[in-house]
Amino acid sequence: MSADKRPIVWSIAGSDSGGGAGIQADLATLSNLGCHGCSIITTLTAQSSVAVTLTEAVSEEMLLAQLNALLGDLPPKAIKIGLLANQVQLQLLCDWLARHLPDVPLVVDPVMVASCGDALSKSTAMGAARLDYRPLAALSTVLTPNIHDLALLSRSDIHDFPSWQDAATCLANELPCHLLAKGGDFEAGIARGLAEDLLLFKDLPHSSGLHQRQGFVLASPRQASSNNHGSGCTLSSAIAAFLAHDWILPDALILAKAYINGALAQSYQVGRGPGPLGRPGACLAAGFMPVIWPLEDYPWGNPAQVLGAPWLAAPTSADGVSAKGVSAESFKTLPHNLGIYPVVADAELLEALLKAGCRTIQLRLKEEVLPGSSAEQAIIRAIALGHQYQARVFINDHWQLAIAHRAFGVHLGQEDLSQASLEAIQGAGLALGLSSHGYFEALLALRRRPSYLALGHIFATKTKVMPSLPQGLARLGAYSETFGSLLPTVAIGGIDEHNLDAVKHTGVANVAVVRAITEAAEPVTAFRRLTQSWLGRAAPIANGISYAQQNAGLQDDVGVQDCTGVQDYAGLSDRDFIRYGSQLLLPRVSEAGQLALRAKTVVIVGLGGLGHHLAHSLAAAGVGRLILIDPDIVELGNLPRQLLYNEQDIGRLKVDVAKEKLGRDYPNCLIEIEPKLFGPKSAELIREASLVLDASDNFLCRHNLNQACVKLGKELIAAAISADSGLLCHTAPWLNPEAGCYECLFPRDSTGSGRCRDMGVLGPAVQTLAAMQSLAAINTLLGERSTLGRLISLDCRTLSVREAALCADPACLCCQTQSQAGNQTEAQFMKGRSELSREENCDAN
Repeated sequence: MSADKRPIVWSIAGSDSGGGAGIQADLATLSNLGCHGCSIITTLTAQSSVAVTLTEAVSEEMLLAQLNALLGDLPPKAIKIGLLANQVQLQLLCDWLARHLPDVPLVVDPVMVASCGDALSKSTAMGAARLDYRPLAALSTVLTPNIHDLALLSRSDIHDFPSWQDAATCLANELPCHLLAKGGDFEAGIARGLAEDLLLFKDLPHSSGLHQRQGFVLASPRQASSNNHGSGCTLSSAIAAFLAHDWILPDALILAKAYINGALAQSYQVGRGPGPLGRPGACLAAGFMPVIWPLEDYPWGNPAQVLGAPWLAAPTSADGVSAKGVSAESFKTLPHNLGIYPVVADAELLEALLKAGCRTIQLRLKEEVLPGSSAEQAIIRAIALGHQYQARVFINDHWQLAIAHRAFGVHLGQEDLSQASLEAIQGAGLALGLSSHGYFEALLALRRRPSYLALGHIFATKTKVMPSLPQGLARLGAYSETFGSLLPTVAIGGIDEHNLDAVKHTGVANVAVVRAITEAAEPVTAFRRLTQSWLGRAAPIANGISYAQQNAGLQDDVGVQDCTGVQDYAGLSDRDFIRYGSQLLLPRVSEAGQLALRAKTVVIVGLGGLGHHLAHSLAAAGVGRLILIDPDIVELGNLPRQLLYNEQDIGRLKVDVAKEKLGRDYPNCLIEIEPKLFGPKSAELIREASLVLDASDNFLCRHNLNQACVKLGKELIAAAISADSGLLCHTAPWLNPEAGCYECLFPRDSTGSGRCRDMGVLGPAVQTLAAMQSLAAINTLLGERSTLGRLISLDCRTLSVREAALCADPACLCCQTQSQAGNQTEAQFMKGRSELSREENCDAN
């Protein structure tokens, strides 16, 4: 962000000579969050990380001079007030702010005790009357006391959760502003492993009516750091920064809480006492976000329920149940990429769009739905059409009818959550979509574990009267960054063909459109054009039939007849068409072949130079399930030819690294691992394979694998390389008895002439052979077995390839084939075999 666009925020607070808190922490935070910070110093403190030795208030003249100097030149968009030395300063500020800046958002952190435990304000230090914050609260947006400050302000003894809640409620009732009662320093919370804050709202502009004058708990896993000097100052200045960036208060509080979690994670020690916080920038990762829980339902006695939030890596409670009976299990899961998601108001248009290939759609009726009414009939018809077209038809609001008639899913707004029975919806097996308007509402929705999260409204819309403000593209990008990895995200509100490309570039997975289709002269054409724009190319739609429908024969193979099978039947998503577009153009692939790859399971034994490349290539090609078997760890000497690994992986199991990296890059590929070569589990995994790929590094493993494949009837493609010579063979004795099995080529008594590890190998040579093995595997999975029964030799120095037909050994104890090859075939085989060193089959590839 350029300096001329940075909003100005004033920090009115004390100076910390140790640099960890006060004005110093505020300015660092404001700058880190894209604001220009201005300082108005109320108090000079002589303090370090272990003690406050002296405090000295600035004069009234100096305080006024600082305020007046900034007003004309650097007016603020938000103000943070921290340490005030005395009541005179507080009243002076009240009078001045009321006269000059009455409408500027004001965050007040009533600092009375430093992190080291020493008193800061003179009123506290001298045992005099506490500062009266009521005049300042009348101008404030939010007050942020910690436990000690809250006890002083409310004149309460806080020793447990009920007394903390009572003190906060009592103070909130006395004050006209919102209250965030911080609990990071509360011993009861520390023992629970949680950092919990009480949030008590007054009336909230641009927010749901459900949140007005309500109480909530913000909870996060406690950071394992004692370096928390200046955490209160940092939090309050972060709130002011986000308010200055025009976030509504609930969202500013959430983002500030996430910032504190990130800052604590980067905290460090510089002196003998608690050190300062890091400055991580806006912390949008989901793991930094707090859990939001209505205060009246908060499970004080069961912290595991809180830590079971879907974006926190922590277990759920022992019974798997959250507060108010909401199961910790998610609602029906959906693919992340739903594509264009129309929201329509009549069943006729819904049917037309389903005929045009739409597979995710919502019926939203504005009129009252009475028993026997035309509106009820429209809902029933829409659900039936969903069954007919095997589409994801969501019903807006009317969850009872959706359950009764077996709809695919229900969509609810925030206001509907209190009226609907989520237990009944979940019990019926329906998918659930929830609306959100900012971080606060999104996190409330996520606690319910919905099937998708709607983010809106992005642009101004005329379809509904909304209390919230348009979110805009930048915030949509932030929401997508936070929530996109957790569940499907859907942008909604004012989206049409003109802004669709900009929406797409935010990273949101899907878009819901209303007027762009319903008010179009030709709604079906509008849907197709939007789909084409979203795909970034001409969508494969012809004559009103989607690409997925053009292969009608797929229905019996990959789908079922009720709506529960939609995810399997729906074929390729819009994103799939983009991802696999180039290979879909190949006639032998097309959509049918791509769906076939998705249905396959491939076992890869060995994750060295060949195996890791195989796993990467097959996952990228769209194979649905990979089973990776290898007991080895990553070593430094592997890195020149095993490109999936790096130095940070040294010492880790190769299967663990592969699952982590490939699972991240190819989430549609299910990756299972087994670090033991021939235990009971590996044998069962091979039994499930569509194809087995041998990339192992020794004869014993290869022979045992060959024996298992022959016994279980699994095709085997084996490859190995040493020095400049590579070999590949494809065997399946029951399909080609004349070719035999791997043991016919290399009997169990085969011995090498030397150590292949001493012969060397180049990384590109390994990768070339691995690419050949990958192609052989993909062709086989697509039904083309051109390599079956062939022995292929690669000369990496001359880049030449030779081949010979395999020939079964009548004396083979493994496949026990009795077929005899003709003399010519035998001669070809023997020639190929005699010129290939057996050492090609024993290198640690």
